[in-house]
Amino acid sequence: MTKTVLFLFFLFVGLLGTLVFYFRPATQKHVKPGDPWALAKSYDVRGLDLSHWNGRVLYDHLDSLDFVFLKVTEGNDRVDDTFGQHYHAFRSKEIPVGAYHFFRFEVDGREQAQHFLRQLDGKRLQLPLVIDVEQHGNRSVPQEKVKNRLRAFMKELQKYVDHQPIIYTNGDGYRDFIASDFEQHTLWLSSTNTWRPAMMDCTFWQFNIDADLMAITHRADLNVFRGSRAEWEGYLAEHKPYQISMN
Repeated sequence: MTKTVLFLFFLFVGLLGTLVFYFRPATQKHVKPGDPWALAKSYDVRGLDLSHWNGRVLYDHLDSLDFVFLKVTEGNDRVDDTFGQHYHAFRSKEIPVGAYHFFRFEVDGREQAQHFLRQLDGKRLQLPLVIDVEQHGNRSVPQEKVKNRLRAFMKELQKYVDHQPIIYTNGDGYRDFIASDFEQHTLWLSSTNTWRPAMMDCTFWQFNIDADLMAITHRADLNVFRGSRAEWEGYLAEHKPYQISMN
């Protein structure tokens, strides 16, 4: 009797193992779309924004790009350690370079602007400076305090550059901090669907935040200029290359 029970037990275990193996879920591979630019395929002027989060970048195949925005600083004490390398590489390829600062809601605006400008001292750029305004990664701070610090930041920048900074944000950031107070600024919108850019009339659109460009980098944020090639040339002509000087 005992041998029969053991036989039936092992037979059951064997059958169960076979069923589990047979019906197991197939291994899921993360398959990226064939064309990472597909969502914004109607726009011809293409670019990246890069920081240390994007990892290694190969600079030999940048000819398909029209511009790049590079992260420089965050708050009043952080510096992105890839900025210098990216800056020189893209400048050597004669690709228009812009620079951005991640705005910390809890930090004095003027201090943040000074920190940003110090890192850019002597650098030559062709696109307006950018301020990144978003809830993600920030502490909860009353809206009016954030807006006042933004005003202080922009006021300090105006002492050293002639143009107004571009504001990078997403739908929530636009609603909470930008819509009624900073509408005169050029908008660079992050949105992975198509309706927000049309509604908010942004100039730059970040539409893909995890693209594989293979020959350049395997983790890229993709952007387009929402105008024609002729309009892009006009935009560049309007924003002539300039050099930051703290003196």
